Amino acid sequence: METLVTKIRLAVFVTCMAFCLACASTLHATTFSVSGEFWSAATSTLVDETAAAYVPVAGSAVYSTTPDAIFTVTGTDPTTLVNFTDGNGYDLHDFLNFGGNPVSFVTGSSFDSTATYLDDTLYQFQGTTTLTAATYTFTHDDGLVLYLDGVPVVNEPAPTAPSTESLTVTPGTYSFTLDYAEVDGPGADLITDLPLTGPVPTTVIPEPSSFLMLGSGLAAAAAMLRRRLFN
Repeated sequence: METLVTKIRLAVFVTCMAFCLACASTLHATTFSVSGEFWSAATSTLVDETAAAYVPVAGSAVYSTTPDAIFTVTGTDPTTLVNFTDGNGYDLHDFLNFGGNPVSFVTGSSFDSTATYLDDTLYQFQGTTTLTAATYTFTHDDGLVLYLDGVPVVNEPAPTAPSTESLTVTPGTYSFTLDYAEVDGPGADLITDLPLTGPVPTTVIPEPSSFLMLGSGLAAAAAMLRRRLFN
């Protein structure tokens, strides 16, 4: 009888520990982030708006100037990080926060405001991307230029009504630069399913809830062993 009770206790102990460890591990989610730079009124002061293209070409002077703000967008799905539109209001705060991903400002947090008008603004995103699919899409209003490994693969720098472009690529890992300009007033759109970042795993440290769950499991196991020893 004692052997049967011991086996049952050990089975419960193992089950409890497995459950606690599984819950602790599943509470971790991989996060992704993409960083961008923002220049206010850059296109009107540094680019001739009578020209056909408002997005400055690579190497233009504006990109060597200090941006008004540097920000980071973070989320659990890299294909939804660049999801910006003026659907909530024609200002920087609503534009960057439209997709629901957290936006944090490294510099220039004062521009994270509904008082920052979107007209005549310039954005640049840089980093690396691992592409696994063959075709991706961009929706933009106004112009954008995307470089992969320094080669312009989407080159639509002129003002436009909302327009969707398809990009067909060879799967692989690339460096990227995405330049986008918003001019000529509402609306504003910059949306793509291109995962413009590599994964940045969260630190593998259980959250407080994980520690609590694991601690509870250990406490229960300790109580069972104590009863086994002293009963």
